[in-house]
Amino acid sequence: MVKCAVLGCGLMGCKIAGELARQGHRVKMTDSNAEVLNSAYQRMEEDKQELLREGLLMQGAFPGQVLCLSRLEETVSDAEFIFDAVHDNLDTKSDLLEKVSHVCQPEAVISTNTLHLDVNEVFARCAKRERCLGLRFLFPVYYIPEVEINPSRDTSSSTTERVRCLLEDMGKTLFFRSGGNPLILTEEQREERRRVVLEQLHRSSGFGRAEQANSVPALGWGGGGGGGGYHHSQQLHQVHQVQQQQLQQLLQQQQSECAICLDRARDCLLSPCHHLALCCTCAQLLHSRRDFCPVCRQPIQDVIKVYHT
Repeated sequence: MVKCAVLGCGLMGCKIAGELARQGHRVKMTDSNAEVLNSAYQRMEEDKQELLREGLLMQGAFPGQVLCLSRLEETVSDAEFIFDAVHDNLDTKSDLLEKVSHVCQPEAVISTNTLHLDVNEVFARCAKRERCLGLRFLFPVYYIPEVEINPSRDTSSSTTERVRCLLEDMGKTLFFRSGGNPLILTEEQREERRRVVLEQLHRSSGFGRAEQANSVPALGWGGGGGGGGYHHSQQLHQVHQVQQQQLQQLLQQQQSECAICLDRARDCLLSPCHHLALCCTCAQLLHSRRDFCPVCRQPIQDVIKVYHT
């Protein structure tokens, strides 16, 4: 599990955060527009339902947790990778990332998702520019393997290698832009990539929508005819059990520390949503500044102490 931060809760920001969480990473999000930030939870819930229908998500929840926070410093304080997805405007991005570079961890990788901007200009005022680079995810992110990498003149080889390892573990493929025009996929190209990803999922795990089972290549671990079907079903059951155990371990790990201070244990429920995400001290802080639940973005009306036995 990698600790990530996503800046900007617009269309691309939510999908980047969702894909990171789908791969088991913990994600904190923020946006300067309170209305956009407060709607991020519902939009990601809609993404989950669509992924379930398409067979790209086997559970009703992402293995990784997504938290939506109002304060930039709280969002990036412990992040190992920071993904900027705010509006593609040079002043907006450069001002934001300059501030981020001074409040995040010294070794955090900072990336920007941009279509046309010069990344050297975007990162010109950042501290430790060797850990900064351009990373452009292709819409709609979830089933698109390609990610465009655009190092700045200061980006170190170790930063590029860290990003490569993270994204390849997520099943992504890095590519460099060819010429001056960015790669923008057509609807047909997106559909083809979705089909390929679904086929790969069927071949590797055997799970997905039942009606698609006959339309993809035969599943197999080298099995043939005869009694192979029973052996194959046993293997599928074992795969499912392992995946369930991994999901539970991730959820238990994420439910232990406060989402704000990252130190004290989560020991209170937020009312009325009843999410368990904070320690009492941080919950009272959010309540006093009239902030919102970091999970669902509902207003916090009360903080209820929880005693663990």
